[in-house]
Amino acid sequence: MDNIQPFFILANPRSGSSLLRIICTSHPQIIIPPECGFLEWWHEKYRDWNVLDSQSETSILEYCKDLASSKKFETYHFDFVFFKKCIAEKLPKSYSELSALVYISYGIKKDKKVKIWGDKNNYYIHKTALIEQLYPQAKYIHLIRDGRDVATSYQAIKELKTTSAYAPKLPESIEEIAKEWSSNNEMLENFYATISEERVLKIRYEDLLTHLEEESKRICDFLNLPFDSEMLNYYKLNKSQSLEPKETLDWKMKTLEKPDIHNIGKYKKMLSKDEIKSFNAIASSTLKAYNYEE
Repeated sequence: MDNIQPFFILANPRSGSSLLRIICTSHPQIIIPPECGFLEWWHEKYRDWNVLDSQSETSILEYCKDLASSKKFETYHFDFVFFKKCIAEKLPKSYSELSALVYISYGIKKDKKVKIWGDKNNYYIHKTALIEQLYPQAKYIHLIRDGRDVATSYQAIKELKTTSAYAPKLPESIEEIAKEWSSNNEMLENFYATISEERVLKIRYEDLLTHLEEESKRICDFLNLPFDSEMLNYYKLNKSQSLEPKETLDWKMKTLEKPDIHNIGKYKKMLSKDEIKSFNAIASSTLKAYNYEE
């Protein structure tokens, strides 16, 4: 609303998308709340939202109750009183505008001068049709990471000791991981072929780690925003402002650290030769498409 267009970070799990979210939301004019799929979950129930609903206390209270019940939404520490004031002021006339107001009001309460809002959710890989329906001018940042390093990260999750109810459940075998990684990235490429190329920015995780400033400037250019050096201090801001909620931080500790180039190519030490050979055989075409050596 108010001509604020969104963008969505899309990536295979364990590709650094949480890191990218923290980098982007460190910009004073960008807000990307913690991961929560409320946008998709409540679409069916509220798809016909209109101005009359925005003037109905009953409709607003019911939506707020449902929103608050959304999995992981508690990590927002959301100000519903302020949100209701925003509804009264803006009178969103559609579900798209109502949802946008959730992101925007969240950002305002974080002292942001919101010029663009974003969402990061790995399972949106499978929800691009809905996103296009809701926001036909949305932009997409596709983050790609070497699938074999993704595999090492999947395997590390198996050893994770955490009390969080939100720990990811991921495939464990090299064959399953290779198929998923290849399939997810191919699915996204097929989607991008249906929309304008100006709406898509592709970034390799490896480039983000080795050329953070350059890639951050590319992101800002893509979003038509001026570059802000706070993006380079994302790990400091995450420590001071808890940009990544404690409920999910156990498997996202890298968001508290400077870019670590040792995360690049670690599969060469952590996977066996047979595992690497198996992964390469399954995902060869996708590896080549993103210029990863076999």
